[in-house]
Amino acid sequence: MKAWILYSALCLIAWGLWGLVLKYAYTGSSWVQVYFASSLASFLIALAVFASSGASLTLNKSMGFALVAGVFGGVGYIFFIKALHGGKASIVIPLTALYPAITAVLAMLVLGERISLAKGLGIILALVAAVLLSM
Repeated sequence: MKAWILYSALCLIAWGLWGLVLKYAYTGSSWVQVYFASSLASFLIALAVFASSGASLTLNKSMGFALVAGVFGGVGYIFFIKALHGGKASIVIPLTALYPAITAVLAMLVLGERISLAKGLGIILALVAAVLLSM
């Protein structure tokens, strides 16, 4: 088995559990407490990975993009937490998991990447899925 397939499967399992456990977190805490605790846990894992890798931090253009990506990810996570707080996990999680469709369209517009007919159809079907999930 190729490593990326194993990593993809492990990611799928971890994120599936993440959404379920996060919904349980609301049983005794506010969305702000849930956001803080889950973000802190993610930060501690990131810190442990970085510290154990022996890598150094180089400030350059790539790191600037990484920081901007982190800001977008963090802001998106706030909206995700608030949506999950008020909505059903069975709807919020699949709906927000459609973000690759946005990335694909932006990659086409900003990076000049080509989207095949099959990928374009996939994006359209993903948007239809979003509408159906929100009903």
